[in-house]
Amino acid sequence: MKMKKPAILFLILALLVTSLLAGCTGTGTKTPEPTIEPTEAEPTPVPTPRPPMKYFTMSFDDGITQDARIIEILKKYNMPCTFNINTGLFGVRWDWVGEVSGNPNLLHLRFTKEEILGGVYDGFDVEVHTLNHPSLAGNYGNNISAIISEVGDDAKNIAELTGIAPVGMAYPGGQESDTSDLVIRTILENTDIRFARMAVNQKKPSEFALPEYWMKWYPSCQIGNIATFKSLAKKFINAEVTDHDLLFYAWGHGYELDNNKCWEQFEEVIKMLSEADDIMFVTNAEFYEIFKDEIPCWKD
Repeated sequence: MKMKKPAILFLILALLVTSLLAGCTGTGTKTPEPTIEPTEAEPTPVPTPRPPMKYFTMSFDDGITQDARIIEILKKYNMPCTFNINTGLFGVRWDWVGEVSGNPNLLHLRFTKEEILGGVYDGFDVEVHTLNHPSLAGNYGNNISAIISEVGDDAKNIAELTGIAPVGMAYPGGQESDTSDLVIRTILENTDIRFARMAVNQKKPSEFALPEYWMKWYPSCQIGNIATFKSLAKKFINAEVTDHDLLFYAWGHGYELDNNKCWEQFEEVIKMLSEADDIMFVTNAEFYEIFKDEIPCWKD
């Protein structure tokens, strides 16, 4: 039986529509999509280990007028330094320091607020020494609010004076009896202070050891003892770095250089250190920034 021409056309059209519908519903044969091979994830870059180095840092306490002469010497040799000041004692003169030192003519006079605003410490690190220089543990014991005020208010004043918020301090007195676990925890929990320098070295004979805890940072020597300062500086310059960092930390008061008549020797040591090509010279705050993730602030 022959089909009429319109019928044949109708059949062809129906087959085309059926084929198109099959492609849309997934019942027909489709061209396979190209397979995308998964790529391996980029490996996380491993930080390059920081090689052990030798570091020198230094600090002077009280914010007294001899600091101006110290700064002249430091600038001459491009030497950084930290100054710990008491913002509750601007312009105060302590004659008792000369009496205790056996030199009644010895001057211990703090800069005024105006002098500091005038830029005495510009370019240097200024950190906390408390408002009024009390022994935090000896004078205040368990008086938490007084401890917070002495440290926190001094830090706030320094930030307003310099435009930089302090992260560290030096304990007034600096002896073991001048601080305590309560003092340290109070400071850490209520202020932004994260390191605190003592005034005596309990780590001998490891004069160049890094701090075990930031909140009890023991220095290597006192600058006023100029013979020891010079001797350790020479030892540090000649020391070889092996598998660990070395730190030489010297601290003092400007009046000691007057009292011991050792300004020339002080400059000699600074010059000698500055000429060493394997020492990194840093402020206290800069050293803290380098090692803050490697050294705990205090005991757990």
